[in-house]
Amino acid sequence: MPKENQIIEAGGVKVAIKHPGKILFPEANITKNDLVLYYTAVWPYLCAIGRGRPLAVKRFPQGVGAVSFFQKNKPGHAPDWITSRSLGIDKKADYILLDKLATLLWLVNLDTLEFHSTLVAAPYFSSPDLMVFDLDPPPEAPFTETRDFALACRPVIESFGYQCFVKTSGKKGVHLCCPILQKWGFEQVFTAAREVAQAIIQNVPGCTLELKKEKRKNNILVDIYRNHPYQLMAIPLGTRATPLATVSMPLHWETLATLEDPAKYTARHVPSVLKTEGFAWKDFGNAATGLHGC
Repeated sequence: MPKENQIIEAGGVKVAIKHPGKILFPEANITKNDLVLYYTAVWPYLCAIGRGRPLAVKRFPQGVGAVSFFQKNKPGHAPDWITSRSLGIDKKADYILLDKLATLLWLVNLDTLEFHSTLVAAPYFSSPDLMVFDLDPPPEAPFTETRDFALACRPVIESFGYQCFVKTSGKKGVHLCCPILQKWGFEQVFTAAREVAQAIIQNVPGCTLELKKEKRKNNILVDIYRNHPYQLMAIPLGTRATPLATVSMPLHWETLATLEDPAKYTARHVPSVLKTEGFAWKDFGNAATGLHGC
């Protein structure tokens, strides 16, 4: 059993972890210390695609299933080594920047079970480096339906010149992520995403851009609205607040093609999967393209 309080050194920064034995995922018997070990294990992969991104977090002081709250602003008691950036259009928030492992661990100490990031990264905070299509299925749809839809979307998206990477949402959805050069503003990126989404609707049945659930019927929502200024997405390899501590898992397309249940990817299992199967997004950093038509 870990000590009541412990100090962990990460990248030369000392992080205090209070009550490391505190159970945060009761059904999975995952403690705060288990999460510290998990994020330490996946950081070499996560930092390659997440470094420099502004974060918003979801905290669960009594663990998953209990009261939670969403937080964008850096807490006033944050140590000096936590870096942040004030961002926003109408209303600004002081976002913590994901620039080091110690930052993740400090937020885990605050009972953070979910990490969400914007689609920008330092140093260009007004120019997205991602175009994202969040596939949100109807409530009763099996995952295999969303999986097959994602596979059908890929050639449509890549016909515009993008390289498309896929990850599970950590719940029922699928995220299609296209790295782009940080040369364009949010409005231009959103316009490009909408054009791609309209092509998806024309070529792949069973989808909609309609946000209102009562108007979607049984269609999959192609959510392009993540591409609006400073909207958020669950970070790759980040845990979700589910009973088993599922993970938003980057996948090889070949793996997605045979995946029956995304809940197999949990904080218990992902580090070993990365070691045995490799990191599906290892080429992500070299895949940025321009916007089509620009």
